[in-house]
Amino acid sequence: MKHLIFGLAAALSLAATADTAYPVDPAVRAENLKKVEAFREKAYWKDAPFAVAAVEATSGIKRTPALFPEDGDFTGPVRALMAKDEYEGASFVLFGFKDVDQVMVNVQVPGLEADVKVVKVWYQQGSAWGSFFSDPIRRIETPELMLHDDDLIHVDYANKENFVRCDYSKDKTAYRWVSFGGQAVDHSYEGGIKNEWIHDAPTLKPFKVRKDEFKQLIVTFHAAANAQPGLRKGTIALSVAGKKVCDVPCEVKVLPFALPLPAVFRDTNRPFMATPYGGIRSYGPKDEAVARNMVRHNVRHCLLPGINATNAKQAFEFCKRTGLDTEYLFTALPGCGLTTSYPAQETDKNYSTYLTRRDEVSNAMAAIREVFGPNAKAYSYGIDEGSAWTVRAERSTWKDVIHANGGRTVVATAWHPFILFNLDYANVPRHPRHAKKANADAFHAGNPDGLIGWYADPHSGPENPDYTRRIYGWQTWRNNYDCSCQYIMYRDNWNDFWVPAEAFLRGLMLVYPQDGDLLDTIEWEGVREAMDDVRYGTLLKRLAEKACLSKNVDTVYAGRAALTWVAQVDCEHSALDYLRCEMVRRILDLQDRLAKEK
Repeated sequence: MKHLIFGLAAALSLAATADTAYPVDPAVRAENLKKVEAFREKAYWKDAPFAVAAVEATSGIKRTPALFPEDGDFTGPVRALMAKDEYEGASFVLFGFKDVDQVMVNVQVPGLEADVKVVKVWYQQGSAWGSFFSDPIRRIETPELMLHDDDLIHVDYANKENFVRCDYSKDKTAYRWVSFGGQAVDHSYEGGIKNEWIHDAPTLKPFKVRKDEFKQLIVTFHAAANAQPGLRKGTIALSVAGKKVCDVPCEVKVLPFALPLPAVFRDTNRPFMATPYGGIRSYGPKDEAVARNMVRHNVRHCLLPGINATNAKQAFEFCKRTGLDTEYLFTALPGCGLTTSYPAQETDKNYSTYLTRRDEVSNAMAAIREVFGPNAKAYSYGIDEGSAWTVRAERSTWKDVIHANGGRTVVATAWHPFILFNLDYANVPRHPRHAKKANADAFHAGNPDGLIGWYADPHSGPENPDYTRRIYGWQTWRNNYDCSCQYIMYRDNWNDFWVPAEAFLRGLMLVYPQDGDLLDTIEWEGVREAMDDVRYGTLLKRLAEKACLSKNVDTVYAGRAALTWVAQVDCEHSALDYLRCEMVRRILDLQDRLAKEK
């Protein structure tokens, strides 16, 4: 039987030479073609082998090959709005009038960097797009991966199977089946994917567009910190086999300001942070590209590997080189998850470990202060998801081992009123709804320097970038949380249908690992946009607070109006692009008013 299974796996892998055609109902094909053809007469693509439509980059629309983009602009330009030194995505879809190979994209917008990626639609569990819970019986086509090389993943749409290209060695490359269930294949044989086998291309490679199917691409623009503001008009040249077939008009407006680092809603002098589990695994060269990718997505913090006298200098130089923060060092200290009496007694079963840990923390703090500076805030992690009893039993360790040495504590735990007073960073489960703001305020009342974060419900997993953007951004920010601390950036392997760690959950992937880097996803783009939304909000609040001190009553009123709006607008239901544009409008207005008073 095992030989039969292995043979099936090998046959499936050998069969994975190219994506099969996506199964679109003939009536849907005809209707989509009719809708697209209605735009041809006035379209810049009318003589091309495919149609082009500008669409939102991080909307909640699950763009599959059969779905007509109702939000698409088939005759207008691809547009983006961005601040100086911001990364911002713009998107468009192609619709093939015939099968076309060797399609290539060349973006030319003056003064801007541009990176183009294909959005790959593959199969995920039946709960995909909106949940992190397991449903391995059903297979749902899901747009998720953002690839330079579309052929890194091959999808058999007829049989709903995924295959990933693995470079086992310099001379051996093969496609590996990554959509089997645990009952179908011996996991020890066909299971986990090693990061070093996966290599996306550094830039976009030619790709295919199939007849009567939609294919999404995302262009990530970046403006330099000293970029001149204004409207940039350019083109996105589309070619087939080296011959240009059409120019897609493109307009990017660079705003006359740069964004600050995000600050919390209650105090614009305190940082707002994304601090996910996972991220970097070491302070070596293999993790440098990972750290830089995180920083490009506004994630300058994560739960770190330990820092001690041996590696403190290396860790500091790594953080400075890559852009990671050097002030908040989460989980840098040895763990504080020890239960003892209060105060600790020699008869406690953990007493010898308690003494050893006290020395380790003292030595680590000395090294961190010396290398990172006296203002560095180093955190130690407690017993994960401990009960109220466990939190109480950790009190001596937190007090005598961590706080007595100048360190801080962090752990995921439920909201335990009255007993979290010696916890410096409480990471509480479930995303922050307005009803939970009272808990955050109570925690801050007892510890103004303390941090409230959240994880779970959802864990990482839902691919919907609009949902991700909403809960990681303004919904966290406005409810007086300091951080998101999501579990996890990536976990398990590339197979969403076989999750050995916790079978009731999906693979829990915000991003996917490759050799020395990360593969971006549309939900990861949602995280970046979420943090940018908070950065815009931070700038607006700072300008409004300054305006409230003006001697001009109209400027004061404009500042108060801005603060009132940002505090009360419905951020749980409003369109996020509307919130962004309204922030931009008010920022420009306040900037102009304050400039005239100088």
